[in-house]
Amino acid sequence: MKRSSLRSFGIACFIIGMVMVIANQFNLPFLSSKDSSNEEQYKDQITQLEHQLEEAKEQITLLEQKEQTAPQKIETTDDKTKSEEEVPEEVISGTLYIYSGLTVAEVAQKLKEMGIIHNSVELELFLAQPEYAKSIQKGQFELNSSMSIEEIANIITGKPSS
Repeated sequence: MKRSSLRSFGIACFIIGMVMVIANQFNLPFLSSKDSSNEEQYKDQITQLEHQLEEAKEQITLLEQKEQTAPQKIETTDDKTKSEEEVPEEVISGTLYIYSGLTVAEVAQKLKEMGIIHNSVELELFLAQPEYAKSIQKGQFELNSSMSIEEIANIITGKPSS
């Protein structure tokens, strides 16, 4: 082997090494070694979202079944006025998934979309209090609409109920 080809190979290895260092320094995706951890995070988020989708589909089918069997308006024979049968408010349960990077507003919006709370701003303002701020825990939480805003805040922040 000639010295010039050996020298060229050494220079090429040096240049490749420098390119890889620069790629890691500036987080360039085509040479960065962090792609595998990002892929794992995306896969975890996808499985969580698929699970939430399945739960939502189950809730939709249950609501459709209840809607079909729910009593309609009842007509009274005495005064010929129609009145609706009073039905107590239904308790809605659901699992809230909180992961890293989720904001208080996003948590409140998720709970509103699930039907557990009626006003997302109310929960957001409650969680802005100093004793609750920045203490939301990651994980999954079983919540229902019969809980108060304070109970929900205590559960998702890990604080004991008072």
